[in-house]
Amino acid sequence: MRVSIVGAGALGRVYGVRLAAQGEDVTFVVRPERVAGDGPYVIEQVNGSQRRDTLERPRLAADIPADAEIVLVTVRFDQLAPGHAGAAHPGSAAARAAGGRTVADILRGGPAVPIAVLTPMLPAERAALEGAAERRVTPAMPSVSGYADERGAIRYWLTAVASTLLDEEGGAPSDRPRLEELARRLTEAGVPARLDRDVGAQNVATTTAFFPLIAAVDAGGGVSGLVADRDALGAALDATRECVALAERLGKVAPWAKLLTRLTGPFAAKTGVALVRQLFPETLRFVDVHFGPKLHGQHLAMGAAILAIGREHGVSLPALERLLALIEGRSGARGPVKRIA
Repeated sequence: MRVSIVGAGALGRVYGVRLAAQGEDVTFVVRPERVAGDGPYVIEQVNGSQRRDTLERPRLAADIPADAEIVLVTVRFDQLAPGHAGAAHPGSAAARAAGGRTVADILRGGPAVPIAVLTPMLPAERAALEGAAERRVTPAMPSVSGYADERGAIRYWLTAVASTLLDEEGGAPSDRPRLEELARRLTEAGVPARLDRDVGAQNVATTTAFFPLIAAVDAGGGVSGLVADRDALGAALDATRECVALAERLGKVAPWAKLLTRLTGPFAAKTGVALVRQLFPETLRFVDVHFGPKLHGQHLAMGAAILAIGREHGVSLPALERLLALIEGRSGARGPVKRIA
C-alpha cells in the first residue's frame, strides 16, 4: 500500500516505520529543507515486545506523491488549521507547516485519496481544514505515544487496551475500502486498528476532557514542578472537572481518559507521580518532553478552541481560563488569552 505521512515527528515516524517494516511503500512529507536528510529513522517500543525498527533510508518528499493511495496527517494541533485564536494567521510565517505552505495547501495539492487525521481535531479546526483542503477528511484516534530521545530515536508506547480508530463515516463514502485496507495493514504491522462509528465526536470529547491534564504540565514547567505548584495544580484539577462536564455534552469520552480524570486530586496526583517516578521513570520523561513547554503554542491554541466550544454550549470555563493564563505567564507571553469570536 502506498502511504504518505504528512509530518515526521514521533507519531508519524512510529506509524510510518512500522508500516514500512511490514513492506508498505511509505513516503514522509516534510519541509523542503528536510527532504535531503539521509539519516535513518529508529523507533523503539518501550512496553510490550520492546521491538526496535530502523528505516535506514526513509523516503522524504515535499509533496504528496501522485500515486499515493492514502494520506495520514500527524502534525501538531496548532499546525493543523491555523487562523483561529491561539494560533497564527494562515498568512503568517508561524502558520506555515512546510516551505511556506499550510497543511491544507499540501493536502489540496495532492491526489484525491482518503485523508486520515491522527492529530486531535476540534470542530472549528476540522471545518477549516476541510474548507481549505477542499475535501472531507477522516478523524482518527492513535493508540501510540512517543518522544525523541537524545539520540534522535523515537521511544514509544503502544497501547494494548485500545486500537487506532478510524471514523467509518468521516470521509467520503468512497474512502471506506482504502480505510479498511489501512486498518488491516496497520494491524498486520503490529499496530491494531479498526474502523468505528462516531470517532470524530469521541475524539472531540476525549480531547476536551483530557486537555487540562496535559496543559498543566506546561503550566508547571514539568511534572515535578506541577505537583509542587499549588496554583497550577489547583487550576488544572478545577479545569479538568469543568472540561469533563463539557465533554459529556460533546460525545463519548474514551474509557482511559475518563478513568484518569476521575482519579485526579491533589493527593492522588502527588502520590501517583511519586509511584510512577519509582516504577516507570521514563514515563515521566515522556510526559515532560511530549506535553511540556515545547508544545506551548499547541496548548494555547487548543485551550482557546475549547473555550470557544464552551461558549457555543453556554458553558463557562473560568478554571481553564486561569490555567491558560498561567501557561502564558510562565512563557513570558504578553496579553490576555485570545478568544475565538
